[in-house]
Amino acid sequence: MFQRIALLALFLGSGLCFAQEKKSLTHEDYNLWKRVQNTQISKDGNTIVTTIVTGTGRGDGYIKIYNAKTGESFSFENGYNSRISGDGNYVYFLRKPAYELTRSEKKEEIKEEKRTKDAFFIYDVAANKILDSVQRVKKFEAPEDGTGWVVIEKHKDLKPEKDTTAAKASEEKEKDSLKTKKPENLALKADYALVYHLKKGKTDSIFQIKDLALPKEGNRFIFSTTKGEKKGDLGVFAYDVREMSRKQLDTGRYAYTQLAIDNSGQQLAYISAKDSTETDSLKYELFYVKDLAQKQLTDTLGKNLKKNWKLSAAQQPQFSENGKRLFFYSRPVRDLDVDTTLLDEEIPQVDVWSYKDKLIQPEQKARLEELKDKAYRSYYDTSNGKIVQLHDETLEYIKLGDTGEQRYALGYTSTPYNVQRSWEYPWLRDYYIVDTQTGEKRLAIEAQAMDPDLSPDGNFAVYYDMEDRNWWVLDLKANTKRSLTKDLQVNFFDEENDVPTMPWPYGFGGFTEDGKVLLYDQFDIWSTSLAKAEKPVNITRDGRKNQIVYRTLRLDPDHRNNASTYHKDLLVTAFDEKDKSEALFSLDSRNGKKQVLIEDAAHHLSDFELAENDDNLVFAKENFQHFPDLHLLKGPKAEPVQLTNANPQQKDFKWGTVEMISWEAYDGTQLDGLLYKPEGFDPNRKYPLITYFYEKRSDNLNRYHSPQPSASIVNMSYLVSNDYVVFVPDIVYKEGKPGASAYNAIVSGVEAVEKLGFIDSENMAIQGQSWGGYQVAHLVTVTNKFKAAMAGAPVSNMTSAYGGIRWQSGLSRAFQYEKTQSRIGKNLWEGFDLYIENSPLFGIPNIETPLLIMHNDEDGAVPYYQGIEMFMGMRRLNKPVWLLVYNDEAHNLRKTKNRFDLSIRMMQFFDHYLKDAPAPEWMTQGVPAVMKGKDLRYDLDVKATSAGSETAN
Repeated sequence: MFQRIALLALFLGSGLCFAQEKKSLTHEDYNLWKRVQNTQISKDGNTIVTTIVTGTGRGDGYIKIYNAKTGESFSFENGYNSRISGDGNYVYFLRKPAYELTRSEKKEEIKEEKRTKDAFFIYDVAANKILDSVQRVKKFEAPEDGTGWVVIEKHKDLKPEKDTTAAKASEEKEKDSLKTKKPENLALKADYALVYHLKKGKTDSIFQIKDLALPKEGNRFIFSTTKGEKKGDLGVFAYDVREMSRKQLDTGRYAYTQLAIDNSGQQLAYISAKDSTETDSLKYELFYVKDLAQKQLTDTLGKNLKKNWKLSAAQQPQFSENGKRLFFYSRPVRDLDVDTTLLDEEIPQVDVWSYKDKLIQPEQKARLEELKDKAYRSYYDTSNGKIVQLHDETLEYIKLGDTGEQRYALGYTSTPYNVQRSWEYPWLRDYYIVDTQTGEKRLAIEAQAMDPDLSPDGNFAVYYDMEDRNWWVLDLKANTKRSLTKDLQVNFFDEENDVPTMPWPYGFGGFTEDGKVLLYDQFDIWSTSLAKAEKPVNITRDGRKNQIVYRTLRLDPDHRNNASTYHKDLLVTAFDEKDKSEALFSLDSRNGKKQVLIEDAAHHLSDFELAENDDNLVFAKENFQHFPDLHLLKGPKAEPVQLTNANPQQKDFKWGTVEMISWEAYDGTQLDGLLYKPEGFDPNRKYPLITYFYEKRSDNLNRYHSPQPSASIVNMSYLVSNDYVVFVPDIVYKEGKPGASAYNAIVSGVEAVEKLGFIDSENMAIQGQSWGGYQVAHLVTVTNKFKAAMAGAPVSNMTSAYGGIRWQSGLSRAFQYEKTQSRIGKNLWEGFDLYIENSPLFGIPNIETPLLIMHNDEDGAVPYYQGIEMFMGMRRLNKPVWLLVYNDEAHNLRKTKNRFDLSIRMMQFFDHYLKDAPAPEWMTQGVPAVMKGKDLRYDLDVKATSAGSETAN
């Protein structure tokens, strides 16, 4: 008996140990991981709201609301799309149906209109509870700074199920009697809106809603109603929220669109068309409303427009910050010579390419809607009734200050340089000063690569001259320029630039409240005056000495060019180049004194949100072992409080560590890289190694890698959890030698890792995507060091890729080779030998490494045929190669189902070659077209021969 009890105790004890043992990540576990998004903080800093969702979208999330005063929090399952009311007293949000419910309804093919819909909720911050809810909601809108009301747009109500017996009896009874027709229930016919007045606790319905526009603050909004799609509109109305009443502004026209309202809700505008012609031929007019009295600003005969111009309805009119200007758009009437006698079937479909085209045909097609809708900005002065046209075809775009009311603006044209955009980079523009009071234009800067930034007062523009390699200020009134940095003995351009074009600057730190501009060198921040010539001052002082990179934060969403402050001092991040740690300081720019706000070794800081009227600052903190959960800083000397714990399940899984290593490349260059090791790492064991690379990645030492299905690359967390070691080397390049440069950095780095003694040199692989995919394809032609390789979207033939198109943008690819990432530095004819030398296609006879390729048929960056060329070449020479082509997919996978598929196949491929796992059937037998989508062939083919000897049919 004693022996039996002892054995039972032993069994239970071992069972407990087993239960507590950490698991390796599997592909099914991706659905467990969540991410934090849409974080907001109220103006008073008291209320913080964030949404936690599953990274794959396959599962349920929640909304979390935190009260900074009380420390209380409130969570609500599947809440999302939140908004804090202007006074901070309420939080509005939607709740989506449970994931499994939606999935089952789709599986059961329930009609879309009958599926469970989102619900709307109002949360009372002070009471820490839900105040009210509304079902079957499409969306909601609330004034950004206004309080006490919200507009909720609802799906139409579902018709009640008919009682067929009662209906038949009623029919018989009414056959011979005349009855008054029942009023129509509009809530059953179309979507509608509810105006919800929180203080009154009342709602009002707006049926047949089409569009609406709310003010930033105020108690009036504008809305339009419609008969239905292609049936015409009913009218446009102003709604007074205090009275919960509406006033008809106009009715009887065919279309009302592009509604606008000023920040206070006192001025309105809309565009309408009188006649119901073809939609693309509607003739639009602009109306302005003030104090509920309306005025027509333009008409179909050209009132207040240039001759042979018309109002554009593609862009929404917009009021300036203080409502002094109403901006609208117009464009020339296009006089097309259309032969209306032809049938559609008689009209040829042809793209005519001309060497004189400013934009090549693919770019025109990629930008077709933008080019069709291209229009030019004017404004109506609401104080004096004057209309000023700010630009026309001579300027493609005009840039106004934040308020839209400054005297001067900047416009540009790229027309003189458009042809050479196919092979030159950076792309150039001529900039003009536009006097917004008169529309007068003056040429200011020619052949400028970077967009200038307008100062908050509208008197200056700051820009970086890439030829001169200095920062300049442009006086917009005088049209004079002055160099800000030419006399300094420090560089403001990228000193490590290794692409064959002019180096970019380190950056612009924003404008300060006292009229200064902040500029970056490699490490420090410099401050100088815009209005007067003075020597710039290094306000951070010790960055270069200590190899710390200081940068300002710019957190005001309405004024992104303004440097943010904390207790009147600048908010500055500090990134230590030595250990890659990050801190946050407040900086007194007058004396360089810094106060530590957040300092935590071995962490990366991000996602800052600062309360407008309080000290409270929200931020995320992460490293490889800790998810970027949110934290709250409640004052300069306070300890941060953790607000979220989005992924508590991580503790149940094997994870790993990361460290930075350094080595000397073959050419003597000192390089850094990242080395990821499994949890419980044993230095006496031999681990399989996967090396991933893309440019330089060592600055990401303290970044978290959420277990997620792959869009294109390996997942570090998954790999270390499954006992792989992962190496990520930095790469530096020499012009004309991208392939050799990759070999110099990557292979030398792998050899340095091998010397550490814990790598199984017989089981090593490489993986990369896009530019990294190209380097994978190149490396397998020059070394047999790796047992397997995976290349995503690789360029295999630079001679054909040079003349190719980036199909998403329609741009020529030539500039990439001559001036940017591909780093050849010459055109195809001047550097023909370099194009051949760096093209993996011509090295295929040397390949002995099995290669898995992914290249998708809607890749908008690297032409799909590049992957095909590589595959067909290897197939011709009987080299082991597989090509995954995801249909209707981009450069990186967008669809979750395809990401899961790639993750499974890529790891089956690596596990087979590096861990001697059986090959899956898709590798040994292929997947015939007739089986596509029916049999994925993930099953392992245990009958297949040893690694590397199988052949796909």
